[in-house]
Amino acid sequence: MKITNKLKSLPGVWLSVLALGVALGGYFVGDGIYRALSARTVTVKGLAERDVVADTAVWNIKINGVGGDLSELQKRIDDNIEQIHLFLIGAGFSESDIQNLRVQVRDKFAGYSDSERQDQKNDGRYVIDTGVMVRSNNVQLVDRVSRQMGELVRRGITVTEDYAGPIYIFNGLNDIKISMIEQATKNATAAGEQFAKDADARLGKIKSANQGVFSIESRDPTDTWSSNERQAINKKVRVVATITFYLK
Repeated sequence: MKITNKLKSLPGVWLSVLALGVALGGYFVGDGIYRALSARTVTVKGLAERDVVADTAVWNIKINGVGGDLSELQKRIDDNIEQIHLFLIGAGFSESDIQNLRVQVRDKFAGYSDSERQDQKNDGRYVIDTGVMVRSNNVQLVDRVSRQMGELVRRGITVTEDYAGPIYIFNGLNDIKISMIEQATKNATAAGEQFAKDADARLGKIKSANQGVFSIESRDPTDTWSSNERQAINKKVRVVATITFYLK
């Protein structure tokens, strides 16, 4: 009763201020509780993987020759290139699949004075590096024929020591990106729901999401050679989605 009498005795403006203060106090308390709840988050990752097969093969067959007479050396290289073409066409490739690599000529005596050149044997003065490139969508044919390089050796052709075999390319990434992102997001959401259940909470809206980077790896990395994705026909595409959810 005393408090009521005192409030009645206050001017109207002070009553308004007091009411506003009570209202604001209630708002800030409620807002603080909301912010505390919304600050509870969980960050989860979702992985999506898919096995794919390369659709393009690029195969460089590099050769070189050494000699003292440049014109004779070039003739020998031309003969070797012709033999490689015959070998490839006989194996099932078309002429449109085959392209000659550029010719590089090195003079080992370049920069020598005349007197210095006289002291050198001329037999190995010139080196020609060149070869043939095969580009084909028939990756199985490339794989099979690339294992028959002994035939070129029998024809007297020596492949350079930096020969690394064909590389295999998958060009269909754009066709599977959306579905893989959807799968990764689903997996991340499932992980978030499980976490929320374990924490006696509910999964809320997404606070932030990061799609991650697509990676392509060898499907069967059993050794150093097969673990090189570029030399593997069978590949595995991976993407990880990282999502932060609010918890209710």
